[in-house]
Amino acid sequence: MAERMYDFFVGLVRPIYSLLYPVKVEGVENVPAEGGCLLCANHLSNRDPIYIAIRTPRRIRFMAKIELFKFKPLGAAIRGLLAFPVDRGHSDLNAIRTAMKILNDGHVLGVFPQGTRSKDNSRLPMLNGVSMIALRAQKPVIPVYIGGPYKLFRRTPLRFGPPVDLSDFGRRMDGETLTAATHRIEEAVWSMESENNQ
Repeated sequence: MAERMYDFFVGLVRPIYSLLYPVKVEGVENVPAEGGCLLCANHLSNRDPIYIAIRTPRRIRFMAKIELFKFKPLGAAIRGLLAFPVDRGHSDLNAIRTAMKILNDGHVLGVFPQGTRSKDNSRLPMLNGVSMIALRAQKPVIPVYIGGPYKLFRRTPLRFGPPVDLSDFGRRMDGETLTAATHRIEEAVWSMESENNQ
């Protein structure tokens, strides 16, 4: 039922967004056609999940801040679109378990590792939760860059980079390893920003 709702919503919104916020998509072939993978994107706006979802050939299960679920009608709608809550202020083991199940079941997990929006697209640091999930799951990590801020009728770049190689970290979970892995993911995302000036 939720997957049908997701498909209906994406099909409904895609032409509207294509008109109001046209997009230049690059590298979408880097998203694996099957199997679990993790999409890690910079975060500009509440519309980011929609923007990515309508241009990605697979359904994405986004991790979303728990505050969005507190108003029950909105929470039900968000869950219907395959998203699940995360408590950003705490070590949310339930969210981590859900993320791991999504990946191990062969689905696409979408996260915004900065943990909050940066409306001017400044480089807010990414949090280590993303590297913890990535190293535990041992699934492809696809960096995603949104070249905002959004402006009506302006073509906004959406770039999917090649998988980030984290193999040298193994399954180590110490703080130093997690920080180094997060920085590598961060660099992969922001390396696509420079393409705006080419």
